[in-house]
Amino acid sequence: MKTRILFSFTESVIPPRCRKPRLVTRNDGEVDVEIIELTGEQAPVAIRASGTTLTRDLAFAYDLRWWGGQLWTPVSLDSNGEPRGRTSGEDNCDWPALPEVLDLRQGGRNQCYTYEFYGTFGSNPREEVEAEIQAFAKRHVVIDGIPHRVAPEPRYVVMTFGLGSNHGGVAVMVDSHFNSNIRTDSYFGLLELEAALAYATKVAQERRDTKSLPMEYHGTKFEVLMPEAVTVRNPLVQKSQLFCEFGTAPEQALAGYRLTGTVVGTEEELLQRYESKDVRLVRSPGGPDEDGKCQFGLMVMQPVRKMRCACCGSSTRGRQWHNQDTGWGLCTSCVDYCKPRFQDGEFERTYGARGVHFDIPA
Repeated sequence: MKTRILFSFTESVIPPRCRKPRLVTRNDGEVDVEIIELTGEQAPVAIRASGTTLTRDLAFAYDLRWWGGQLWTPVSLDSNGEPRGRTSGEDNCDWPALPEVLDLRQGGRNQCYTYEFYGTFGSNPREEVEAEIQAFAKRHVVIDGIPHRVAPEPRYVVMTFGLGSNHGGVAVMVDSHFNSNIRTDSYFGLLELEAALAYATKVAQERRDTKSLPMEYHGTKFEVLMPEAVTVRNPLVQKSQLFCEFGTAPEQALAGYRLTGTVVGTEEELLQRYESKDVRLVRSPGGPDEDGKCQFGLMVMQPVRKMRCACCGSSTRGRQWHNQDTGWGLCTSCVDYCKPRFQDGEFERTYGARGVHFDIPA
């Protein structure tokens, strides 16, 4: 889909009978941009959101799709995850389609509130304006014929109000960005709601905000269909999940992780190195050395792959279990046949965990 965009720009001109150049605004700028068109398969639904608006008590629901490493929304959103009208008091939340010709020329600058293009006054060389327009076009896509725009990743935040002792309170809310005035420990990803509620409960107890307890969440409900689309992680939760105590390797193996080697370093170094990776670090029996470094067993999440059933030989999907030959597992049809033939615990030791190593939901 192509759109022609009209814009104004400035250039340095020396008028007749003058020696010094001066800025002159020209209104004849034109550039053609390509708006990418996708199908629903190319941009699958990553997060489903639903709820009721706080002020008008109206039900809403929308999908955030995943493409190009970004979330895309079909509606205008407030920072709390609720659809917001593009004009005050209206329900025009859906993004409008870009026209064949879009005129950005507004007096001394380029601007269009409807399509969220905001230029600046002053010097605007043609090259810089065209670069801004190309970046603007990359924030728009069409998915199954519906206009979408880039959406920030929603996240939970634990907010405090007042001085404590029920002068205010504590709440778990939704935000679309990080606030430098709020501790990073107070932010949680969409997969960490329970941890956010537990942290908020702890804060309320320390502040003696008893009227905020028991802690509950009343904001937009999010259903995460693609965990890889959730990048916000609470540092405390991440640290507790990354580092595992000595002797927990069998538990991590049943969760789908496999020992691949050992690493040495301080917790801070290893947290920074593996913060974006799905791994577990199991402590060794020895303590830290003089430099504060410890040895950890590195366990990596095994990918779901095509396998062959060790019982019937048919093709299946699963994760490799260390007690099976490489490429062999158990298909869904053979689970109920094999399980009664094993004593307590032997079935898991032979084939791994159901839902993790075999019989994995599509």
